[in-house]
Amino acid sequence: MVGGKKYVVTLIGWIVGGKEGNASREITINEPPKNGECTAEPLEGKPLEPDFTLRCKNFKDVETPLQYEFFYWRGEGLKNETIGKGLEDIRSRVTFPSGLEKNDNDLTLYAKIFDGLGASEMVKFKSPIKVID
Repeated sequence: MVGGKKYVVTLIGWIVGGKEGNASREITINEPPKNGECTAEPLEGKPLEPDFTLRCKNFKDVETPLQYEFFYWRGEGLKNETIGKGLEDIRSRVTFPSGLEKNDNDLTLYAKIFDGLGASEMVKFKSPIKVID
């Protein structure tokens, strides 16, 4: 199902030896937050130094409050690592491990933005960050 679209759900039932009955209802699927972007500053830093600030802005949704979960990814074959989830659209003094040399020391950043009903949108940051010793 696609967020924002309307669907008709029909239930049909009957009892043994009885009549058939049905009920229909039109529902609208909740849309996730949209129209925002996420950025990091600075774009280069040293491992384990709390220099980075992650920020998401301009996400809109009628179901509030919005929640923000931030992730980083070191490269192929590795899973996303969470930095935490909460109501704040900004994370300051964030530390990261070193990037992998085979990936030019880059870390790819993501944020998952949730509305008040749990619909979510995963957003890739505009630029990766470089974390090198």
